Amino acid sequence: MMKRLKKWQLYTLIGVVAAVVLAAGGFFFFGGGAGGGEPIENATPLVQKPKEGSVASSVLLAGSVAAEREQYVYFDSTKGDLDSILVNVGDQVGEGQALVQYTSVDAQTAYDSAARAVNKIDRQINELNTYGTTVEKTGDAEADNASVATAQRTVDSQLRELQDSRADAVDNLNKAWTALNNTTVLSTGEGTVVEVNHDVSKSTTGTNQTLVHIVSNGNLQVKGELSEFNLSNIKVGQEVSITSKVYPDKTWTGKISFISDYPKDNHGDAAAGGAGGQSGSKYPFIVEITSEIGDLKQGFSVNMEVKNDSKGLLIPVTAILADGEKSYVWTIDDKGIAKKVEVSLGNADAENQEITSGLTKEQRVITNPSADLEEGKEVKSYEELD
Repeated sequence: MMKRLKKWQLYTLIGVVAAVVLAAGGFFFFGGGAGGGEPIENATPLVQKPKEGSVASSVLLAGSVAAEREQYVYFDSTKGDLDSILVNVGDQVGEGQALVQYTSVDAQTAYDSAARAVNKIDRQINELNTYGTTVEKTGDAEADNASVATAQRTVDSQLRELQDSRADAVDNLNKAWTALNNTTVLSTGEGTVVEVNHDVSKSTTGTNQTLVHIVSNGNLQVKGELSEFNLSNIKVGQEVSITSKVYPDKTWTGKISFISDYPKDNHGDAAAGGAGGQSGSKYPFIVEITSEIGDLKQGFSVNMEVKNDSKGLLIPVTAILADGEKSYVWTIDDKGIAKKVEVSLGNADAENQEITSGLTKEQRVITNPSADLEEGKEVKSYEELD
């Protein structure tokens, strides 16, 4: 017959059992080599050489589709009084076509005055070349020749002064022509007029209001802002995969063509800098669309996945051990001797860790390091993996 435990004995037994359960749970919870936890106890070591390849992780970005080239014409009161807008929404314009016309009395007056100054000097030069300077002859050949020579030197000197004055007058005429010519705003390229504003305030307070907006008919591109956290992982030339919520079943391809070295104002809106919208500095970037545009339109908000094209040595993430800020792996040499090696880490995904330094592709790494491994001791039994 089983002896009945006293109440205090029963409580003691329950406490011992609970402690054993917690200890076992703690071992299983904190065991494993990945992420810097304690090595696995009593496991058959699995050995594998590093493989060359790329991790599957990628960076997610967001942006908006924009024209590769566009032109904004803003109201500028310094050009004169706004006379007329010469295009309408939907018009196809060519390079050099007149878009906006100003009227400037001052510019016209300055041009007319400069043109008269050039004409006046031209008349003086023509008259001097035609008539020169009259010399009265005395009959003394030597004296008359000296007088003619002196008169010719005077004419030559006057001509040089008039030519210098004409050069200055032509410079003034060119400046006046440029100012007058600037009263007509021209298109800088081919495109479609997408915005015309006839109601702009025709005063100094209306400066920087858009009069005409032209979008090029060329290729589209994607513009966005890259967070400082992703800046080190992205470089010009990387390929991206582009998707739009408007057409969830379609994908476009592109390539990063520009990343600014200078951040945008941090006080601006939290634009598309990357998944999650992290705070911090934002760096403008541009993606060139390399596939057919298809149904993609200007203004669409799109998501982009930047493909990781870097190659490196990869080992399973389970092989990594952490000790403070340093990372290590266990290796085995040809004689089965274990060695703890410090490594530097690159990118990682759910399965593989990139090693940037510390290992060669000929070394053999223990992918499931156990707690009983010792530096310089022989690992008597292990399994080689391909």
